[in-house]
Formats: sequence, C-alpha cells, structure tokens
Amino acid sequence: KDVWARCLNIIRDNITAQSYRTWFEPIKPMRLEGGVLTLQVPSQFFYEWIEEHFVTLLKRSIRHVIGPEAKLEYSIVMD
Repeated sequence: KDVWARCLNIIRDNITAQSYRTWFEPIKPMRLEGGVLTLQVPSQFFYEWIEEHFVTLLKRSIRHVIGPEAKLEYSIVMD
C-alpha cells in the first residue's frame, strides 16, 4: 500500500484532479511480489481505458518507486 501511495503521488501531479478521482481512486493495490505490482481494477472497460490512456504514466511512476525492473499486473474484479 505504501508503494502504491507513492506511485499515486507521482500520478496525481501529472493529471487533472477529475481524471485522478475517476481513474485512480478506484484502483486497489493487491500485492507486491518480486517487483511485480498487482492492481485490482473494477472492470474490463476500466482496465482497457487505463491501458490506453495512462499506461505510460503508470509504468513510469511504478518504475520510479520500485525500480527499473518493476512490472505491472491487473486483477479485474467485477461486482
């Protein structure tokens, strides 16, 4: 959670408050294992939108916090 909080601080500085609330507040950090950060997203559409619009920023912030070997995984959980 601490790692994700630090990533969010970087992301928050680079996008609008509206985009941050819509696309990053719903994401939940699941686990960090061997440099792989797994994030829970609420739907397939949500995942696709993040990948299409924010993946560069997301990966850059994760590498900045975890290190150059950091990887990102998603867990899609639909209510």
